[in-house]
Amino acid sequence: MEREYRPKTFAEHREYLHEIVKLQLFFVHLWLEKHPEDDFRYVLEHRVNIYRKTDANPESAIPKVLHFDESPWNEMANAAHELYLKHRDDRAAFEREAFEVFRPSLDGRAERDYGERPFCGVWQFGCLRSNPAPSEDGRLGFHIGNPISPYSFFDDPEYLKSCFLALLDVAEKVMGVKEISTRSWLNSYPRWLAWFPQEWLDHMSEPNPEVKWHAGFWGQFITARGTFSYRRAEILRRTGEFPYGHRYSFASIAAMRKKLAEIESA
Repeated sequence: MEREYRPKTFAEHREYLHEIVKLQLFFVHLWLEKHPEDDFRYVLEHRVNIYRKTDANPESAIPKVLHFDESPWNEMANAAHELYLKHRDDRAAFEREAFEVFRPSLDGRAERDYGERPFCGVWQFGCLRSNPAPSEDGRLGFHIGNPISPYSFFDDPEYLKSCFLALLDVAEKVMGVKEISTRSWLNSYPRWLAWFPQEWLDHMSEPNPEVKWHAGFWGQFITARGTFSYRRAEILRRTGEFPYGHRYSFASIAAMRKKLAEIESA
């Protein structure tokens, strides 16, 4: 099927918000079935990203302050907990009824949420952003976003290469490090891995089972256009597993430069 490149509409963004929240409610129920020792509120607030999409969040999509113990989030979370206790043995009923608890608040923030994205539009290296300083292991961690939506950063090899080279230059010449690293679902994605040397594959961790709220896990359910990936969501619903596991890896800057040069000459 030919890819569509038109910018997403507000209606499509609201659809994404609705569908990702439904999927995350499905996941909350599934997680608690597998981990009955976990607290419902902890799972709702730290393993999925519903709060940040509601108008209980007065800040940006990545807020500095989390108002978990305040109204109106506290009331919505408590209502969802009551529904979980009622439907502990019926995942579909929990998802359906709990979504209605959050729907008005999602719709109340949807226009603001739509206007804020992409929140990575001012990153230092196009689709890449480094941490402010190296970690204790001496590696510079980086993050991945898609500021060129509705296009994918995979569509233009020259663009992605320039992002990597800019990151490597700062890492090596400004911060004085010899290795870069990242944690992401993309480390399980073949198109992403094609950009890295064998070192990266050799250093790859096992998938992290401790699912967290952020895009390092949940970003795989949003398309390059910023719409909902029904296909990947169906995999989670059917198998109970994320299509792409969240992994950590690292490689030397020297090996990265050599790999990028090989891609350039290919």
